[in-house]
Amino acid sequence: MALVRCSKHSIPYNDANPRGCPACWQEQEGRGEAELMRELARASRSVPHVEILEPDTSEIPNPITAADWPPPVTTPPRLPTRPLTRAERLVLFLNTHRTVVASAGAIAVIAVLLLYIARPTFTLGNDPPLLLEEARPFPVQLGMVIDGVFALFGSVPPRVNPDSPSLARYQFEPGVVVDALNSTVYAVTLTTIDRAWNGNRVGLPERQARGRLALLGAIQEPDDATPAPFPVGSYLVYTEAAVRPRRRLVAEIRPPNGCYDVQVDIAPRIIGTVTRGDESFVVVARRGRPMKWVAVMVRAVSRTMEGPYAGAPACENP
Repeated sequence: MALVRCSKHSIPYNDANPRGCPACWQEQEGRGEAELMRELARASRSVPHVEILEPDTSEIPNPITAADWPPPVTTPPRLPTRPLTRAERLVLFLNTHRTVVASAGAIAVIAVLLLYIARPTFTLGNDPPLLLEEARPFPVQLGMVIDGVFALFGSVPPRVNPDSPSLARYQFEPGVVVDALNSTVYAVTLTTIDRAWNGNRVGLPERQARGRLALLGAIQEPDDATPAPFPVGSYLVYTEAAVRPRRRLVAEIRPPNGCYDVQVDIAPRIIGTVTRGDESFVVVARRGRPMKWVAVMVRAVSRTMEGPYAGAPACENP
């Protein structure tokens, strides 16, 4: 059975229906409109199920893609591009290698922290201290009886001199020592900046120490070896204060002005200490700067008596 459509009324009907188009048959029979509608309804119920077949796409060719085209004979033209700057290349590298950049940054931070922890640590500390005020004179002369010194500063118990057991040592103030031989003052030693003996004091720069010593007599300077400092970080250091180089300036005073020697030891001023790990050093200068030599000890020694600081007597004891 096939479904056809009336060319006059455009009504589909079954070609097996002997009546043909219901509308045409109604006109031929002379029936009314109501009868026509019933006939159309009956014709629509009698239409069998028509299966709509899908179109066969097996013969439809596949669409043409860019890969199916033959390669171009010449290079396709491209828009001109601006070359990247160094900053742009760096930004591109950082964006495409974030893990590498993060790891490198963490390693750099750890390395900086380790270097910061292991760096030499400097602590300021001048030895001898800087001179801020005038020193008080120490009014003890060589050859005085020790009881006269007691009258000035009070009585103190004697101690044994480590350089000579025959000398009795009296310490009246920190850094002020008097050595006596048979109850007579043999030597006066100053290692503090608070006292001066005949204008000579500890802490004076080398030039001033030489000038004041020259007022007493001609200066004799032994040719002592001078060990050089070694660098630690940005500082010049010695392992300890005792190994610093010392030069002894000696002025010999002889009659009629007296009979004694004045000894002034000069050494590089310690400006602080530097610590590197478990090691500690004394700093005498920064790299590229000279050491400042200052007086570190003043000693007056009688030459009318024999002792460890000047040897045999140079004058007769009056």
